[in-house]
Amino acid sequence: MENVTRQLKKAKTWNMVLLVLTGISAVTSLIGLPGTLNPKKETYDVLGSAGKKFYEHINSIGVKAYSVIALLVIIALVVLFFLANKKLKEQQLAPKYPYYIYIGYTVVSILYSLLLTPKLELPDVGSEAVAAVTTVTTIVMLIIQVLFMIPAIIVLVHLFKADTQE
Repeated sequence: MENVTRQLKKAKTWNMVLLVLTGISAVTSLIGLPGTLNPKKETYDVLGSAGKKFYEHINSIGVKAYSVIALLVIIALVVLFFLANKKLKEQQLAPKYPYYIYIGYTVVSILYSLLLTPKLELPDVGSEAVAAVTTVTTIVMLIIQVLFMIPAIIVLVHLFKADTQE
């Protein structure tokens, strides 16, 4: 029983980390939503033909729909993590599905950005330099997204440990 309590306490700690990270993500997504739904063409005109390509991508119905759906998923996850935190605070086993949803959402988000974001091709700059910057940016963003999955995985590990010991 003591080990179960310890596992639930660890799960609660990491759930709180995940709740804070997801809450910050929800706030930033909410703040950025107007710019996503109504992008300013002037911002992209500076980049010439590459900017036109990006503007068309950002202004597409698919990107707008994805942004709204992503915001709704993030808000739902904040609520689910909050409810899980209440259960864990009462030393009860929390459901595991919010963490699976979070991991699945993160994987879909990574795939969406890798597969559907247009490549930046600036004619005035050396293509090798642009390719290098794009590659580094992509790698950094992938690492950040994977790091944000770690708290969910840790919560799942502790929930499974607590579940098997009950």
